[in-house]
Amino acid sequence: MSVAEFKLSYRRFFLGAALATLFGLLPLPPIAQSDELLAPLQATIVILPEEEAMGREFIAAARQQMAFIEDPLLVRYVEALGHRLAASLKGNTARLRFFLIENKLVNAFAGPGGRLAIFTGLITTTHTEAELASVMAHELGHVAQRHLPRMMERASRRQIPTTAGILAAILLGGQAGAAAMAATTGAAMSDQLRYNREFEREADVLSLTILTDAGYPAGAMMDFLKRLDQENRLQSAEVPEYLRTHPLTQNRLALVESRLRQYGDVSDSPSLDYYHAHARVRAMFEGPGGEGSIAGFLHEIDSVDKLRARAARYGLALALIQQGDHVGAVEVATRLRADYPEYTLYDIALAEALLADGKAGQAVEILESIWDRNDISAPVAYYLADALMKSGQLDDARLRLRSALRRSPSDAALYKLLARVEGERNQWAQSFQALAEYYFLRDELDQALGHLQTAATHISDSAYLKASIEARIKEIERNRGKVK
Repeated sequence: MSVAEFKLSYRRFFLGAALATLFGLLPLPPIAQSDELLAPLQATIVILPEEEAMGREFIAAARQQMAFIEDPLLVRYVEALGHRLAASLKGNTARLRFFLIENKLVNAFAGPGGRLAIFTGLITTTHTEAELASVMAHELGHVAQRHLPRMMERASRRQIPTTAGILAAILLGGQAGAAAMAATTGAAMSDQLRYNREFEREADVLSLTILTDAGYPAGAMMDFLKRLDQENRLQSAEVPEYLRTHPLTQNRLALVESRLRQYGDVSDSPSLDYYHAHARVRAMFEGPGGEGSIAGFLHEIDSVDKLRARAARYGLALALIQQGDHVGAVEVATRLRADYPEYTLYDIALAEALLADGKAGQAVEILESIWDRNDISAPVAYYLADALMKSGQLDDARLRLRSALRRSPSDAALYKLLARVEGERNQWAQSFQALAEYYFLRDELDQALGHLQTAATHISDSAYLKASIEARIKEIERNRGKVK
């Protein structure tokens, strides 16, 4: 086998194993024997260039199967929580990427190249931010311990015959893929599952440190795992997806519980942002017949838990927007903003309601009044630019977006909106250039290149723009070439 063929085989196995993990075909794996768990754990993020390139390909493939959420506020919340947890880790933490997927399954995954994602079902199932953080910390433990690369190395060394079956299941799909996988498993799969449980235990141990270093109580992890295990035992339906991809055994629970004594008592302070992210997910993605219904939020407004009641009012405003009652949404958001004038989320909620009601000018006034706040500047810029565009103020919208992108250059939503604004201004080269950056940040390099090439055909007499686009094409081609 040539070097090129080996690299291609390595890449395909990496992507296949990662996709298998994501789609529930194979649980995430771990270390060899229990005594190795006592060895020092790695609290360093190491992401090789080849792995990052694989991560891009992985996410691009995953986007074809699942709905990745781009809501600016929810994306910001998940990213902020992820980076808070990663703050105590060393190494390439800046290369970590956090995603939110619209799916009612209770699940999360750590893919190649430091790509981590949680499902909306996980947010709505957790009771506190600490519980949600415990799951994200566990996924960070997988990344820090380099479990996917270690799995590939072990499979290669042991020549486990499941590799071809896993690849076939991914490449063929459907019944053919399942049959191919079944024909190559047997005893080898049993060995692989045992290896998996050890990885889970290793990630558990490291995640407790990550969790407590970020200021969360270690017990939150135990609370969530026990509740999930109890719900699984009480239900006759199939096992929750999180337990399928992250096998939960009594030994694993005992290990976590035994280690809780090593961590001091930390109060589980309620998180205002968590409650509101929870409500936003329900209102926007649970549907009128689900937990995000207007009736559900009206019921929670009377909760003795003041933060939950307050978040329910916010959720009610969003649910009213979703149901088309824009006037009612404006009324609810106006009262909420008056009661809590310092919480920027309520200003944005009112602006969202006004925009939905066709009152872009009033939305601009609301958002202009909070432009200088630093707590969530990128989402404010997004909604302000959107309102400016809808009120016909295209040049101002462009300036706001350009200013926001200088502060938040990796915000995909800002680039997508900029592409729309530039298109409305008939600046097609800049529009396609912005759209290319949007796709690049989504890890969809082929689409990014395609839009840059289109942008190049719209350049008139700007030597700077031409040089900028040509340089970016070369840079993305180099990135894409790492996995070819």
